[in-house]
Amino acid sequence: MSAIADYFAGHPTAIPVFLLMFSLLIAVHEFGHYLTARLLGMRVLEFAFGFPPRAFGIRHAGIDYTVNWIPFGGFVRILGQDDFALRPEEQTEGDAFTARPWWAQAIVLVAGVAMNFLLAIVVLTAAFALGTPGPTGEVRVAEIAVGAPADQAGLHVGDVLTSVDGSRLTGVRDLVAYTRKHAETPIVLEVQRGGRPLASVSVVPRAEPPEGQGPLGIRIEDVLAAVPATADRAFAQALRFSGDVIDQIVQLPGQLLAPRVVSAPPQVGGPIEIFRVTAEVAQRGLPATLLLAGALSLNLGILNILPFPGLDGGRLFFVLVAGIFRQRLSPQVEQAIHVVGFLILLALMLVVTVGDVRRVFGG
Repeated sequence: MSAIADYFAGHPTAIPVFLLMFSLLIAVHEFGHYLTARLLGMRVLEFAFGFPPRAFGIRHAGIDYTVNWIPFGGFVRILGQDDFALRPEEQTEGDAFTARPWWAQAIVLVAGVAMNFLLAIVVLTAAFALGTPGPTGEVRVAEIAVGAPADQAGLHVGDVLTSVDGSRLTGVRDLVAYTRKHAETPIVLEVQRGGRPLASVSVVPRAEPPEGQGPLGIRIEDVLAAVPATADRAFAQALRFSGDVIDQIVQLPGQLLAPRVVSAPPQVGGPIEIFRVTAEVAQRGLPATLLLAGALSLNLGILNILPFPGLDGGRLFFVLVAGIFRQRLSPQVEQAIHVVGFLILLALMLVVTVGDVRRVFGG
């Protein structure tokens, strides 16, 4: 218990940031369902934050707006969407979800995911505009092998290399490629130490360095700094970042299922791991927190669009099948499939959470 108390003492903003972030992600997702349902003539019964039991709420224009005690998640209740107790005539007449055309139902189901993608682009653009840690082009010496050319030339760990042979560096790859290309040829490095420039350093890269060492015998890393971007560049960076996140998520199933001999499968985190990461990132400032929020919003959107029972994508699958074949699956069968899918999701969440606990507390 003392370790937990010490953790929260060292991360005082962890809980409020975590709750605020997830409340925003869920609220925006559910607002997509709510708005499109109302625009397409469906009757919304309830817009809820969290899960019951109910804490408080108000009723306006026939809609219950409620806040519940369990602060994770939320939902929008639309007449007929999950109410399989409706009589057949109630499902095909009036303002029920099932009374609208299949394409209208599909729009409502996709709207939540679309809103998560839109939110991701907005917060990521804001993060890059405020200034997120990015490479400056300079590289820092992180490690030097004893007796290596860099060691003999007088370089120290922590030195910053700004240019080579008069050309400014653009990053780690630039220096690595240059030293390999100019093996056994003296090159001149411009160096900063403690923020002050030193005299130029001449060093000869090795053509055949010992195993585990590079031509100079150093391990280098990119120097990062917060670099604000203009609105157009921030938007472009947000699109690229989103594409990278989506690509990683899409590749994850294959990575998890691929046979492995040496390397371990990628780590999958649940609520506790997300909370831990959020707590750490929140201490790095607003831009870093916005980057995390954008990545989580993309994850939430992709997860929900998967054609798995109990998710928006599962419901969308049944709607599309009904639209193509002009015949809806029995409501009772569909309900049973969604219930089973939801239980499977809960079981998977439990397994992942147990893994989180073992990583945090050991065992």
